[in-house]
Amino acid sequence: MENHEGPGRKIFVVLSRTHTKIWKDDFSPGSVPMTISEDYVDKDYRKMMSQYFSGRNRSKLDPQFIAKVYPELKGFDRIYLAGGGKGKASAVHNLATYLKEHHANIAKNIRAIKEIDASGMSDGELLATARNMVIHDLE
Repeated sequence: MENHEGPGRKIFVVLSRTHTKIWKDDFSPGSVPMTISEDYVDKDYRKMMSQYFSGRNRSKLDPQFIAKVYPELKGFDRIYLAGGGKGKASAVHNLATYLKEHHANIAKNIRAIKEIDASGMSDGELLATARNMVIHDLE
């Protein structure tokens, strides 16, 4: 495990359309993430949700998704979030907003949010993003 730079434990969460990758404490090359896959949603349900939310995909804020991700954030002093999407369709910003509204004790530990195209990045590139976020946070 790499040495901590600065106080506290750190976690890096990457949200994409179909899954979430989580690295805890160790952002060194070759670190293996925990992966949380989005539950399968049939096309009729997805279409109904799309219409209900005015064509915006908010599947990442599904209560089942939150129930899987939220517990993983407990106990970390420095939370770094990354993911794609714009505006109301941004899963990473929607997660941060949800945490601020419902779990302020966790949200206060969010140190940085970065918009990236996670689906087009390798784990090595994602980890480089995490290390860059930590370095900028500690400056």
